[in-house]
Amino acid sequence: MIISNQIFYYEIKKKGHNDYGDMMSIYLQLLLASFFWGSNVIVMKLLLKEIPFLLLAVLRVFFSFFFLAIYMKIKKESFLYNHKAKALVLVFFAIYLNFFLTFKGMNQVKGIDNAFLNALSPAFTFMMSFFLLKEKGNKYDFIAINLSVFAFLLSIHFQIFSIQIGFWYLLLGMILYMLANVLVQKWELHQSLSLSLYQLFFGFLMLLVHYVSFYQFSIEDIRKISFLHWVLFLLISGIGFAYIQVIYMKAIKEIGAFQTSFFLSLNPLITYLESLLILKETFDWFQFFAFLLLAYAIYLMKIKSPALVKEKT
Repeated sequence: MIISNQIFYYEIKKKGHNDYGDMMSIYLQLLLASFFWGSNVIVMKLLLKEIPFLLLAVLRVFFSFFFLAIYMKIKKESFLYNHKAKALVLVFFAIYLNFFLTFKGMNQVKGIDNAFLNALSPAFTFMMSFFLLKEKGNKYDFIAINLSVFAFLLSIHFQIFSIQIGFWYLLLGMILYMLANVLVQKWELHQSLSLSLYQLFFGFLMLLVHYVSFYQFSIEDIRKISFLHWVLFLLISGIGFAYIQVIYMKAIKEIGAFQTSFFLSLNPLITYLESLLILKETFDWFQFFAFLLLAYAIYLMKIKSPALVKEKT
């Protein structure tokens, strides 16, 4: 809360007190979006006990596409998007490979472990930006990266050679997703709802072809999902994803990409807490202190970055 209050203070100072209500509304909406995003891992873990991982990935992408399309139709948003060739590359990395590897890995590791890997995403994004975009970080960025690596090693009790294969699936999926985000910036593509919809539609087709080609589809697999899990799935992973896309696009326009990115850092924390409360996973002091280190690393990368220093002045 200290970090969010600092960000809020600088935004209000810049825009004026008359915008207090609007900005509070955006921040609350972003907090709800972080809840949806962080809770998605928990819902997926529950459903993976009932249906094959690849079928779950297919359903997840389809309903995300479906509800986002409904929203765009109601709001009369444009369905057109240029740069389709480059967008297909993004689809291959950010949707097809990312979902395939993530769901395969998620089936083999705990929700807490998934939260730790997601918390490493800012560090990996910075490293890719450093090499692909030639962006130069400051000393806080490099300190944060080292802290992130140390925190991850602490979370696994420094048993690097006993890491489950599921970790590597999740890690590779996350790296590919971060790579797609960096490519958006490198190619100077405009992030929009139409791009998200385009990626989800063709990502769904790729995953569906993969599933039908290598696995025998059975309606009985879908019937295995309990009614409660269907409700959670449609609410968190379907409607929730469409809500996330809409709110993030709105927030970027209102408060900027930098302030919006802070709330992405809350997603792993929500996953971590819900893994303890809902999945009843074991509390570990090593992991607790590792999460504190990751939180501090995120603070260094976001609050001490040149973007905010410039904004303060």
